[in-house]
Amino acid sequence: MQQVAQSWLIYDMTRSPFLVGLGGLTSSLPFIVASLYAGTVIDRVDRKQVLVWTQIVSIVITLALAADIALGHVEVWHIYLASMLSSVVGAFQIPAQQGLLPYLIPRADLMTAVSLNSILRRGSQIIGPSLGGISVALVGVANTYLINGLTFVALTFCLMAISVTNPPAERAGKTSPLQSIMEGLRYVKQEQIIGALLLLEACLSIFGSYNAMLVVFARDIFETGPAGLGILQSASGVGTIAGSLCLAAMGNVTHAGRVVLIGAIGYSVALACLAFCPWFGLALPVLALVGLAEITVGAIRTTILQMQSRRDVLGRVMSLHAISTRGLGTLGTFEAGTLAQIMGVRSALGIGAALCFVSVILTALRVPALTRYAIDGAPSEPRRAPVEV
Repeated sequence: MQQVAQSWLIYDMTRSPFLVGLGGLTSSLPFIVASLYAGTVIDRVDRKQVLVWTQIVSIVITLALAADIALGHVEVWHIYLASMLSSVVGAFQIPAQQGLLPYLIPRADLMTAVSLNSILRRGSQIIGPSLGGISVALVGVANTYLINGLTFVALTFCLMAISVTNPPAERAGKTSPLQSIMEGLRYVKQEQIIGALLLLEACLSIFGSYNAMLVVFARDIFETGPAGLGILQSASGVGTIAGSLCLAAMGNVTHAGRVVLIGAIGYSVALACLAFCPWFGLALPVLALVGLAEITVGAIRTTILQMQSRRDVLGRVMSLHAISTRGLGTLGTFEAGTLAQIMGVRSALGIGAALCFVSVILTALRVPALTRYAIDGAPSEPRRAPVEV
C-alpha cells in the first residue's frame, strides 16, 4: 500500500518519471552500504531480536512521514529521506529474516518453506497494491501511510512470539567487521555457483526493474488513475501466487540451476511484451507472467543460496543477496526512470528486457556448473551443520 502511495505522491507532486526513479536511487545507495556491515552483525547476534528492532524503527519512520503529509509540510526530499532511513532498516531486516529461516525449517522442506513464504511476501501484491490505490483515492496518502504504520505494530508482536532462534557463529567475535566483510566477499568469489547467482540477480535487478514505472503506464498511457495502478501491480502478484503454489507442491526442484536460467529467460521475454503492450486488459496477464517467472527464479535462487552457504557466513551471503535484489533493484528504478525521461517508458523497459536476456545467456555460457546444478547433489551437504529446530 505504501509503495503505491509513495509513487503516486511523488509523481503527483512533480509529474516527473525521473524523480519517481530518483526515489529508487536515494534508497538504493544507503541500502547497499549498510548491507555490507549488516551481514557481519547478522552472523554475530540473535536474528530474531534484529527483526523486532527493525520493525520498531519502521513504525517511527512511517508514522513520522504520515504526520508530515497530513500537516501539509511534505516535500519531495522528505520522502527521499524517509526512503533512505527505511532502506538502512531493510539492510538489517532482510538478511536477518532469510538467515533465520534455515533454523526454523528442516533442510528437506526448505524449498517448500521458501515457496510458501513467497506466497505471503510476494503474493500480497494481489491485495496490497489494490488496497493502496483504493486507499489513496478514498482517504488520501497520509492515511495510507498511517494504516501501514499500524500494520508494523501487529507484525512486531508476531515476531516476538517466535520461540526458535539461531546461535551466533563461534568465530563471530574473533574478527573485526571489516575482516568479516572481506571474508564474506572472498567466500562468494570462491563459490562459483553462489557468485553466478548473485551476479545474475544483480543484472536482472538493474535492467529488469519495472514496478515503479507502472505509475506512468497507469496515469499517462492507460489513463486508469490510482485504482488502475493498484490493479497493475496486483496482476504480477497473481503470477506470483500461481508460481509459489506450484513450487510448494513440487517440493525440491532437482535441476534447480537449469530452472533458474529458463525462468530468467521467461522473465526477460515477458518484460519485453509488457513494454509494448497496447491495452490495459492485455497488460494484466502479461504482468502475471512476469510475476510467475520472477518468483520461480527468486524462490529457487534463495533455496540454492541457503543450501550452498556455510552457516557461519550465511548472514553475509544473505546480505549480498539482499543487495543484488532490493539494493540494486531500487538502483534499477532510477535507471528505468532516467531512460523513461529521455526516450519514453516503453523504450526504457524494452532496452532493459533485452539486457536481461543477454545477461542470462552470458551466465549460462560462462558458468556451465550452474546449468548442471541439482539440489539433490548439492556439494555443500557434507559440510553443513545439522539444522537446529
